[in-house]
Amino acid sequence: MTVSKLLFALSLAGAASADEVYLKSGGQLSGRIVSRSASTIEVEVGAGRIKVPAASVARIEEGRSPLEEYEDRASRLQPGDAGGWLDLGDWASARGLGTQAREAYERAHSARPDDPRANEKLGRVQVDGRWVTEEEGYRAKGYVQHDGVWMTPAERQSMLAERAADDQRSQERRASEARVREAEERAREAEARAQQAEAEAQEAADGLPLWYGWGAGPVVWPTGPIVRPSPPRAVPRGNR
Repeated sequence: MTVSKLLFALSLAGAASADEVYLKSGGQLSGRIVSRSASTIEVEVGAGRIKVPAASVARIEEGRSPLEEYEDRASRLQPGDAGGWLDLGDWASARGLGTQAREAYERAHSARPDDPRANEKLGRVQVDGRWVTEEEGYRAKGYVQHDGVWMTPAERQSMLAERAADDQRSQERRASEARVREAEERAREAEARAQQAEAEAQEAADGLPLWYGWGAGPVVWPTGPIVRPSPPRAVPRGNR
């Protein structure tokens, strides 16, 4: 968010009589100027003070701010005037002075602790005829706080059980995915080994003689005619 947008967001609603600080960028800040120097202008709004560089200011229209009006009205109220403080709280709330509105409601509650309007404005609830804080009211009704939300113990237990079930499903899914990846890796390794064995077998087959596949054979094949020896002749008895 730019400085001009931030200043505009913090400007006070309905503050036509406030000090109006117009910026060269087109932004505008409404409040009360509390200090001014050659380099910086400090403006007080309901939620605090903002400093802006004097070089970024186009012009200033001075007036009476809602914050000044609130302080003026508050100074005229008596501590025990619960109604007056309640009205001032509503007036401040309508003009964006949240901090001052709560201050006025707390003054009203101090003046009249059992006033329903003052208690409700402060977020208090009634339990067994007593006004208590919102947290005390929830606890008195048996509620518990979980992740910033008030709920019954049964609701909290149900949420915890559902969360545990989700965690279990997530763990099972991750384990299943890991097993699938492991199986795929083993399959790739087996395929690589098979391809390697096939390549080695093919390489060995390329270097064998043609007769290798027919069984045992001579180392050197004859190139001439084959001469078979004649059988021996019988010798006559008289010539022995």
